[in-house]
Amino acid sequence: MSIAENLDRVRATLRDAAVAAGRPVESVRLVAVSKLQPVASILEAVAAGQVDFGENYAQELRDKAETVTAPVRWHFIGSLQRNKVKHVVGRATLVHDVDSLALAEEIGKRSGPTPTGVLLGVNIGEEPQKSGVLPADALALAESVARLPGVTLRGLMCIPPAVEDPDAAGPYFAALADLAARGRAAGLPLDELSMGMSHDYAVAIRHGATLVRVGTAIFGARPPKTAAPA
Repeated sequence: MSIAENLDRVRATLRDAAVAAGRPVESVRLVAVSKLQPVASILEAVAAGQVDFGENYAQELRDKAETVTAPVRWHFIGSLQRNKVKHVVGRATLVHDVDSLALAEEIGKRSGPTPTGVLLGVNIGEEPQKSGVLPADALALAESVARLPGVTLRGLMCIPPAVEDPDAAGPYFAALADLAARGRAAGLPLDELSMGMSHDYAVAIRHGATLVRVGTAIFGARPPKTAAPA
C-alpha cells in the first residue's frame, strides 16, 4: 500500500478509537515517525495531509528540517544528549523525552526568545535498561522544569514495556494518565500525553493519549541506520 493509503488507514483507526473513548477526534494528534525514512517519503506524507513528523536522531532532524520546505511540525522523540541540543532547538516544536533537569536547562539556554515545548519522558514500567524519570520522581521534576526560562512544559511521554498483546500496555498508559492528572490537580501544565505507537496506539487513545507516534504502520519497515552525520 502507498503511504497515503497507510495514512488513511491509521487515521481511521485513530478516529474510531477516539469515538469509542467518547473523545473528540481532534483531541488526538498523529505524529508520523519518519526516522531513517528518506525525504521523498516525508513529502509523500505531506502531500497526503500529514503535518506532524517525529525524528529520533538530532542530526537527522537538523538535516531534514533544512531540506523539507513544506510547513511541517517537527517533533524530537528520541533520547537527546545535551551536546546535541543545538541541532534540535529552533527546529523541533516539541521535545518528547526530557528526563533530567540538566537537559531541560540546556534546552532552555539554547532556545532564545521563543521557548521550546517539552514533555517529560517517564520510565512508566520502571525498567532498569530504559532511560526516563521514575514515576515517583516525575512530578517533582515537572515542578522544577515548569519554572525554567526558555522551555514550556507541556506534558508527559512514555514507552511502556514491550508486550505482544496491545491491551497489556493499557495499565501503563493508564498510570501515565493518572500521573498527569495528579500533576494537573497540583497546578502543573501536563495536558499533553505522548503515548502509543504502531502496535498499541488505539489502546493509548482509549487511555487519554493526545499524541500518538506511528512509524512503520505509515512508512513500512525502516531502512537500516547508517553512520550519523556530523
